[in-house]
Amino acid sequence: MPKDIIDIKAALRLKGFSFRISSRVKGIKAGIHKSQHKGISPDFLEYKEYSYGDELKHIDWRLYGRHDRLYVKKFEDEVNLSWCMLIDRSGSMGYASNGNNKLDYAIRLSATLAYLLLKQGDAVGIGDFSDNDLKMITPKTGIANLTPIVEKLNSFNAYGNTELKEAILRAIEKTKKGSAFVIVSDFLIDLDKIEESIKLLRASGREVIAFQVMDTNEIEFNFDGSIEFIDMEGENKILVDSGDIRDAYRKRMKEFIERLKFVCLQHKSRYVFSPTILPIEDVLIQIVEK
Repeated sequence: MPKDIIDIKAALRLKGFSFRISSRVKGIKAGIHKSQHKGISPDFLEYKEYSYGDELKHIDWRLYGRHDRLYVKKFEDEVNLSWCMLIDRSGSMGYASNGNNKLDYAIRLSATLAYLLLKQGDAVGIGDFSDNDLKMITPKTGIANLTPIVEKLNSFNAYGNTELKEAILRAIEKTKKGSAFVIVSDFLIDLDKIEESIKLLRASGREVIAFQVMDTNEIEFNFDGSIEFIDMEGENKILVDSGDIRDAYRKRMKEFIERLKFVCLQHKSRYVFSPTILPIEDVLIQIVEK
């Protein structure tokens, strides 16, 4: 398991960008720092120093004239959010056709995103799920929270079955309404169970971003000859001729991914395809605020 799990290249490329969810969600600090200045919109909460990627229209030029530094206004829907990241560490996440497995990739993606979210002032918590077990660090603000998050991520091993619904039910109990849930998984379970889980989150007032982590061979089925496949979350085995089923497999997998995208869209959730060959920054750039 890699110890240096934050992707430095991704962190540097995405520094200064804002990570926000598509729906309007009230931040957990909303209302605490409302401005007392007259003539400012009631949605205005506070100032922050300008960072690359901030909208130029929110720069307060009068403050610049007084302090010779750029500041931008922060509004109610831009303040701190609470993020709960759930990482699938079931047996299927241990698959790798070349190099690091899916869980390794999920860990690097999650650690990098956690770092960036903490740097922008949001609260971040993290949990892992496999079988009926959920161990979770509740969302907290402050870069100091990165240490327990990284330590937890470094302890992950892939084993057991995927029990998404049970993990979500427990995580809902430990988070506040309005939280954003980030689910990092291969989602290789029954689609009805995935939809049920997303519906639970949306009905409870949570936002959802789903990162589907997949290995190239799971998508393209680049095998030759007779292959014995072993269920990584059970004991089943099957011997097949790869050439006989390749086209049918690719078609079914493509259909499954498209259906998963549709389920997310239908329930106003974000879907991010995350093949392990794709650099982390190219995955995370898809959820930065435009």
